[in-house]
Amino acid sequence: MHPTVYPKTVFPILLLWLASLGLVSCASLDLPVDPHPQADPPVEAGSPESGQTDNVDTIVEPRFAPRTTQRLHGYYAWWTRGLWLNLDLSVYDKIFFFSVTPAADGSLAERHGWPFAWEGLRARADSAAVPVIPVLALLDEAVLAPLFTDSTHRSNLVESSMELIEESGDAGLHLDFEWFSPAPDSVREGFHAFLDSLTSRVERERPEAALSIFVPGLQMSGMIDVSRIPDIFQEIMVQGYDIHWQTGPTAGPLAPLEGWAGADWEGIADSMAVRGIAAERIVMTVPYYGYEWPAENDRPGSGTRGMARTVTYARVDSLNLPEMQVAAQDRVEAHGLMRDPRSGSPYYAFADSTGWVQGWFEDRESLAAKYRWVRERSMRGVAIFPIGYDASRMDDLLLETFGTRRQDQ
Repeated sequence: MHPTVYPKTVFPILLLWLASLGLVSCASLDLPVDPHPQADPPVEAGSPESGQTDNVDTIVEPRFAPRTTQRLHGYYAWWTRGLWLNLDLSVYDKIFFFSVTPAADGSLAERHGWPFAWEGLRARADSAAVPVIPVLALLDEAVLAPLFTDSTHRSNLVESSMELIEESGDAGLHLDFEWFSPAPDSVREGFHAFLDSLTSRVERERPEAALSIFVPGLQMSGMIDVSRIPDIFQEIMVQGYDIHWQTGPTAGPLAPLEGWAGADWEGIADSMAVRGIAAERIVMTVPYYGYEWPAENDRPGSGTRGMARTVTYARVDSLNLPEMQVAAQDRVEAHGLMRDPRSGSPYYAFADSTGWVQGWFEDRESLAAKYRWVRERSMRGVAIFPIGYDASRMDDLLLETFGTRRQDQ
């Protein structure tokens, strides 16, 4: 083994380091000491180095106004994986984790990792003072019927709901039970019996928890009688999308503001008013996704030739959403943008080897019109489904319209 040979410069450096620690003196090292060290040159007041400006009264105006009465919520979908790492969660007043699925007996069948797999998301939201609230969701009529027509199953569901509220740190619970066809009276009555039981338990045991519920915008013959929703559900999320749906017979806007014979936001608002739902309880849900149908022609309202493909507004990180890599913005760049004169919603059309294809989505112009409409009607606010599909490109529009929760923006 060869001995280690150090360069000659190592020893002076070592001695200087020892001197800096006070273990040896510069005199003992026979090093020159400047008896008159030069001071730093004076800094002129008002120069960049001083950290001051000539106008000491200058006030930097915030970019966005403070948020006032209306609320801005977002649904975070479990299938977007770690997309939350790229999002500014402080934009929102609440984040709804979508979703936890119940079984027919009222137990929890599928949690999608809630709550433990989502501690990072919850910690990030908590640092911005944004609560993360679980969504208890079920869209299968074959499971909904036995769940709500059996009293034991309903009691189990109340217990499962209270468990989720506890796991949220008493932030709350959001319900999303969707029955798409006319519902039997037994199912409807069972559902409202569940709502009443849950209301009693929350008022008695966890009064700080915020309850909210998702309801269809136009299908009033379904399972939920909106006029019977207890007052404790201060926020009613009204479905403002899928008016033209993925498997529907025609292609058209998902969330038309007007112009579609009442099958639009104007018709939804009228329907809610007739049923006695105050505007200040209504949160309109907004899609950040679109549908791309194989269509019979390139005109709005065309018949469809099959089920639509779901597209995002902007291209999303493929690591977090690998199964959804078609973005409306990319399609528009390739094929151009058209706008439905009745609803104001944008779309594109092109022909491939199978025939015409139509893609419908929402952009800044159509969403800005909807947000103005919500404000003009003094509604509670809007909820985005799902957040992240815009790659954060719509954040500024939300903040410009509804203001910011933060003091530094």
